[in-house]
Amino acid sequence: MRRSPHLPPTEQLLFQLALRDYDGDFRIWLPYRSSSMLSLLRNGAEIREGYLSDATCRTLLHDLEAYKASHDLPLIERTEAGRSLRYRVIDGDRIFDSLPGIASLYRDVLELVRQSDARLQPLSNQTASLNVNFTPPGGEYRWHYDRNAVTAILFLNTVEGGQTEMFPNYRVRLSRGKDTRIQRLCDNVLRRLARFGRPVVVDPVPGRMILMRGDRCLHSVRAVEGNTERVSVIMSFDPPGEVFHAETDLDSYLYSQKASARRDPNYRA
Repeated sequence: MRRSPHLPPTEQLLFQLALRDYDGDFRIWLPYRSSSMLSLLRNGAEIREGYLSDATCRTLLHDLEAYKASHDLPLIERTEAGRSLRYRVIDGDRIFDSLPGIASLYRDVLELVRQSDARLQPLSNQTASLNVNFTPPGGEYRWHYDRNAVTAILFLNTVEGGQTEMFPNYRVRLSRGKDTRIQRLCDNVLRRLARFGRPVVVDPVPGRMILMRGDRCLHSVRAVEGNTERVSVIMSFDPPGEVFHAETDLDSYLYSQKASARRDPNYRA
């Protein structure tokens, strides 16, 4: 296999060794001429236009703003090289307790994603299964992979900036070390190489929804510009029996102002 000129020799070697444990469908990302060509089954991501009407989005936004006005939402800030984390979040426990419209939306989207994989079910971790993110002006979300098989991102409003960028099916996913240091190495290598590619860029538009294979799609959120915060609903699904060893630390990292981990907890030490 030809060596990449962009990686140090040690990383070159470890990356090649990791490929021996590879169990997935990885391909070097080639940009599509139109995002409408994407399919969740064929390409690992797709974009659904007008999944919700403008009127329904306004109703959900009204409910969310009323909830936010009467509850203290944590501001999550994690400074990282390149692109950081900065957003407020309503986690799944709060949503299922107090926001029935968002909870109903989650059940509807579950039926949709089951058309691509009948095994899919709500994430067993209710906190992480369904979130609403409020990304303020200047806020962004770092490059990452999700813990779960399929993720849906539904936009409720339009803002300046705040685009989702993604590289579908862009991961060497290991069968035995999927949340370990060797997986982190592979992920870091691909994040570096992504600088030389061109991601799919999706503008936030009310009712527009992204479906992706979350644990194989490298994705991020550009900084929000202007004076309006970006509001999106994040829905996560998995086949039954999936185990994520770093779950407790990752929940603290993503939902609490006091993170228990110094680095991204997606990977065990």
